[in-house]
Amino acid sequence: MVLMLLPFTFSCLDDDGTGSLPNEPTAYVSFYNGTNEASDIQIEVDSTVYDRKAFDFGEFIDYWYFYTGERNFSFVDSDSDQSLLDTAVNLGVEKAYSFFLTETGDEYTTLFIEDSLETPVNGKALIRLVHLSSDGPEVNLFQRDHEEAILESLSFLESTDFVNVDTGETDLILKASSDDQNEVVRLNDIHLREGRIYTVVIRGKLGAESNSADAIRLQLIRNYPNY
Repeated sequence: MVLMLLPFTFSCLDDDGTGSLPNEPTAYVSFYNGTNEASDIQIEVDSTVYDRKAFDFGEFIDYWYFYTGERNFSFVDSDSDQSLLDTAVNLGVEKAYSFFLTETGDEYTTLFIEDSLETPVNGKALIRLVHLSSDGPEVNLFQRDHEEAILESLSFLESTDFVNVDTGETDLILKASSDDQNEVVRLNDIHLREGRIYTVVIRGKLGAESNSADAIRLQLIRNYPNY
């Protein structure tokens, strides 16, 4: 049901940048910047530049339209005009995907996911977890006042499927899988709404200073904002 709504509910651009709905078969791609790149990142696809304001650390770009088939994505440092990462992917008709950018040491890398879209169970929200912290441990995700983890055993450069969770005001608590008493980081006082779909991103570095911009954090993204 959610996939059927995508063409009508999202602010997207087609391949020629006109903003009009394409007549050819399309796929939908979102982007998240989990890198520490100091300059803005520019997205190019098959040498076409997508004109957008700053795509900075922690920024999420909601779904854009793209023509299907084999596509070459480049993520370019806008100051030097040098590509940080090039990758070829195959986009299927009426399918949705997400790019998550991060780095390992001095190398940039990406996690490319085909999004499994479904409608949340009545009274619930959907959440998935994406691990982009290169020095972070394998983790479990807990919800406040719940003894059992809602998502388990996730390592760097992995993503879970979407799962149904309780709605309302809550905390999300990240703990090391090896020791459920070892709290890595938490996100306090968020409000999950019934019928909404969310991604929780683990970003930053465990070894960074806790008050620095690079410190490990949980970031909640609302997917499909008009749904």
